[in-house]
Amino acid sequence: MKNLIPATIVLASLSLVALPACDSTSKMSPEDQMKLLKNDADNTVTRCKDKFPSTKGEFSKAYGYAVYPSIGKGGLIVGGFHGNGLVYEGGKLVAKSSVGGGTIGAQIGGQDYSEVIFFQDKSALDRFKRGEAAFQAGGSAVAAGAGASAAVDYKDGVAVFAFGAEGLMLEGVIGGQTFSFEPIK
Repeated sequence: MKNLIPATIVLASLSLVALPACDSTSKMSPEDQMKLLKNDADNTVTRCKDKFPSTKGEFSKAYGYAVYPSIGKGGLIVGGFHGNGLVYEGGKLVAKSSVGGGTIGAQIGGQDYSEVIFFQDKSALDRFKRGEAAFQAGGSAVAAGAGASAAVDYKDGVAVFAFGAEGLMLEGVIGGQTFSFEPIK
C-alpha cells in the first residue's frame, strides 16, 4: 500500500502532461485552430455577459481583456491546469495567450472552466504583456453570484471572472497562474 500512493501521484502527474498531446485540434491547420479559438472566445464572452450582467459594459469600457474559453484542471495532491485564449485591446484582437500553472495541496479530480480577465488601464495590460501578471489559482477569480449586478471590482487594475466549471474537483491548494502573450501579426 505504501508504494501505491507515490505511484498514483506519478501517474496522475504524467496524465496531466499527456493531455495536451491528445488534443484533436493539433491535427488542424493553424488557421482553422485560430478560427475555432476565436469562435470559442466569442461564445465565452456571451456566456460571461449572461452570467455576470455587470460585465456587459466592461467589454467596451475596459482598456483590454483576455478570454480563455476552456481551462482544463486536474490533480491528485499535485495538480496542474492549462488553457489557450485571446487578448483584446480597445476591443481589437491583438494576441494569442495561454494560461497554465501548478498546484499542491489537498486535491483530487478534474474540471474544465472558462476565465475572462479585464484590464482596467494600459499599465495593467502592459504588465500582462510582459508576463508580470500572476494570479493565485482559486484565490483571485471573482466568484460573484450568477446574475450579480454589482460593479466589476478591480484589484491592481485587474478583474478576473472564472465560471462554467464542469467536472468534479475537490481542493484546498496553493498555486499560481502564469500567462504567455503572443502578438498576432
